[in-house]
Amino acid sequence: MAKLWWKLVEIAVPPLAPEHARAIARTYLTQTGTLVESPALFVAHVVQQANGNPQALANLLAGARKERVVDKQTIRQMKHAAGIQYLDFTPAMVLALASVVGARYLAIGTGDTELYIFAGMLAAVVISVRVFLFRGAGKAN
Repeated sequence: MAKLWWKLVEIAVPPLAPEHARAIARTYLTQTGTLVESPALFVAHVVQQANGNPQALANLLAGARKERVVDKQTIRQMKHAAGIQYLDFTPAMVLALASVVGARYLAIGTGDTELYIFAGMLAAVVISVRVFLFRGAGKAN
């Protein structure tokens, strides 16, 4: 059982510093002899897309190796999910939904039907906005 446990434990890998990622990308280019039209653009783009993730850096470099010549258009098309950053709207959505529920309970307690209807409409708007905000979450563009 102890021999299998290491496979289940998540190993935390610290992110690479940008200067280390640049050095790795430059070394990879020189050692593999990959033909790149603009090495500086290639290195900068790979470092940005990897976002400090060592596996993402390895995947991007291995993908470039498959190309005969890496031109500027190919560099711009290189994408990795690690390079995509999302803005987390979860706290704002939780706060908005809690406010709507609170307003509805307040309306019920005070007998204010207009507030109750308004809070119900606001709940529909908040839920609709949530659907549109999280529609693309988790997709690499």
